[in-house]
Amino acid sequence: MKIIADENVFEPIIDYLRSLGHNVLSIRDAGLSGISDDEVYQRACREARVIVTMDKDFSRMFRFPPERCGGIIVTKIYGHTVQETLSIFKKAYESLQENDVTRNLVIISPEAVRIRRFINS
Repeated sequence: MKIIADENVFEPIIDYLRSLGHNVLSIRDAGLSGISDDEVYQRACREARVIVTMDKDFSRMFRFPPERCGGIIVTKIYGHTVQETLSIFKKAYESLQENDVTRNLVIISPEAVRIRRFINS
């Protein structure tokens, strides 16, 4: 899967996704820190990448329709250490199938994983 990791995503999460064989473009590593949410979204759309972010603004489906890019994963794990966040993320991510993510909005929190699926009409 092709992924774009927003600049707020912890490095161990990026490393974990890469260890699974995903092609992960890190906003920080690419020298793009500070670009707007719209620019992150536009790049994800152009390159058909899944956005992984801790920015809850990306859960606004009317502003950032996940069906136009590869999909969006919003990680709402706040107030935890980096290692705790990684552990929660891994457990949630392992429960997902690729078709759960593709063109959908996935919200990961410590309590649950929610999927808002794109309905092709």
